[in-house]
Amino acid sequence: MKKTYLIVLLLVLAGTINQAFAGWPIGKYRNVVIPSFNYYSSQDTWTSTGQKIKGEPGAGFTSYSVGLYVGYGITRRLDAIVNVIAPQQHSAYRNSLGQLVQSTSQGIGDIQAGLSYNLVNFGYKSFLSVMGSAIIPAYDTTYTVALGYATYGAELKLMYSGGIDNGILKHTYYNLEAGYRHYFDVQGPNVLIYTAMLGVPLGKRNQAGVEVGGQYSTSVNKSFNPNLAVNRDFSFTKVSLDYGHTFTRRYSVFLTGFYTLIGRNTGQGYGGSVQMIFKL
Repeated sequence: MKKTYLIVLLLVLAGTINQAFAGWPIGKYRNVVIPSFNYYSSQDTWTSTGQKIKGEPGAGFTSYSVGLYVGYGITRRLDAIVNVIAPQQHSAYRNSLGQLVQSTSQGIGDIQAGLSYNLVNFGYKSFLSVMGSAIIPAYDTTYTVALGYATYGAELKLMYSGGIDNGILKHTYYNLEAGYRHYFDVQGPNVLIYTAMLGVPLGKRNQAGVEVGGQYSTSVNKSFNPNLAVNRDFSFTKVSLDYGHTFTRRYSVFLTGFYTLIGRNTGQGYGGSVQMIFKL
């Protein structure tokens, strides 16, 4: 029986933090704290050519994780950002003998920390910002663990965010992002990241949004590995639906659900998150 490998999507989970503060400056001496709970599941996979393969009985990948995003406004334009995620994940696949092979891992994954700078604003209605960050493994990189690539990395991202005050999209808001992530290993990977989001206010306290985003990761190592988090050559595009409710000026809750539409060397997964936004 053919061995089925499922690619972990920790980067998807890490990307489910709500885009409410993406390219918008936080504000001088202000803080944003966003704890989150995330879920991801996948049974089917796409091959290296994008062909969908049905998962074998008992095979699959499931991840539960908690995350913490913290932002601090150093100046009106410059923000410090730290994002960390701690997953608990379970994977199973069938080997060439048809036997079910299972593994479980948990712990703190990679920490992403950096600075976001607002390059220019257009009437304080839209903002063009750039963010540079470092990716730091929070686990022992001398051991093979399914929590990340066990290597340091860096990311550079351009963000354009704002609101629309006329036309058919009046009162909506948007966020566009494009970035590049590199891991400092001979095998990489090198990752292109893209996101497009449109949000609509539903009265004074509610809002809904839709987002399309994905990643294109390349590496000289194109092999699969049962240690799901170490697969390096893949791509996917996902769609997300968001709903948010503002309880007070300082506290909001967002619910997000997502589904992967297409992919390469990755799982056809779905999941969601609950994010609590505190403005301090």
